[in-house]
Amino acid sequence: MAEIKLTYFNTKGRAEISRLILAYAGVRYTDERVNNFPEIKASLPFGQLPVLTYKGTVIAQSLTMARFLANEYGLTGSSNLEAAQADEIVDSALDIMNAGIPLMRCKDEEEKKVLEKEYFAKVMEYFTRMENILVTRGGQFFVGNALTWADLMIFAYGDLLKDMNAAALNGFPVITDLLRRIAEIPNIKKWLETRPKSS
Repeated sequence: MAEIKLTYFNTKGRAEISRLILAYAGVRYTDERVNNFPEIKASLPFGQLPVLTYKGTVIAQSLTMARFLANEYGLTGSSNLEAAQADEIVDSALDIMNAGIPLMRCKDEEEKKVLEKEYFAKVMEYFTRMENILVTRGGQFFVGNALTWADLMIFAYGDLLKDMNAAALNGFPVITDLLRRIAEIPNIKKWLETRPKSS
């Protein structure tokens, strides 16, 4: 049995940040993608996915999992202050991701058009703020002068966003450059090239 197993649906979603951290760290793990959620729901700590099984212990909640892995593999910054700066970027990314849930769940095409317009207005405002923060902090990384899980979280969200609107980040050159550099990190590049095709 693998020491680390990440269990989620066959999609990027809330597990991709943990997958990116594990990929960056070069850690071998079991990437379990389930299609029988109703059958396993009762066995999950909070009845939801993703979950991380780490050396026999199950950890739930997507950001708790990712934060744990970031701590394990040195991606939280070099001080408590830098860790807090990373956390604020990650939490803000989760906020904007959550704001898109009504759009993802909407079935009515006319309502969906309205929700899409509203959501992408929020996305543009969000990335304007993120671009400013990144520039203020030196333009290379969101925290200090090194990669943290904050950068990987923005990468994960940007990756999701491309599936919805490939041109969404065209007006944000500093963030686009960061995402390009992350995609070229050898372990990340390998993951992007070999990860299972998401549904």
